[in-house]
Amino acid sequence: MRISRKRFENLVAHTASQVISSLPEELRSHARDVLFAVEDRPPRIPGEPYTDDLLGLYEGTPLPQRGVDYANIIPDQITLFWKPLGEMAESLPELREEIRMTIIHELGHFFGFTEEELEQRGLG
Repeated sequence: MRISRKRFENLVAHTASQVISSLPEELRSHARDVLFAVEDRPPRIPGEPYTDDLLGLYEGTPLPQRGVDYANIIPDQITLFWKPLGEMAESLPELREEIRMTIIHELGHFFGFTEEELEQRGLG
């Protein structure tokens, strides 16, 4: 589906806000600090084959891995990739759902879940 980047960015911001608001307070208070960004396509990751169908990427230190000395660190960020998400959706409702599921999946990584654990929970 064709959608302008600006409209996509607005959908991401609105959906991220809805997803975070729906979390229990103990999780919501942590998730509020996560930054959300939009890029056209995924970056090349050194040492890994390039894939342009990646929908989202979490960058940061998952909550369970943070020690008592965790401070003054660059904020966690979740990036959603406009073109792959737009290419896979055939309608606006489908795109909204894909964005929602991608945000939930990437927040799962923030909360410490592995790919396997997310897949077991139907979020793979």
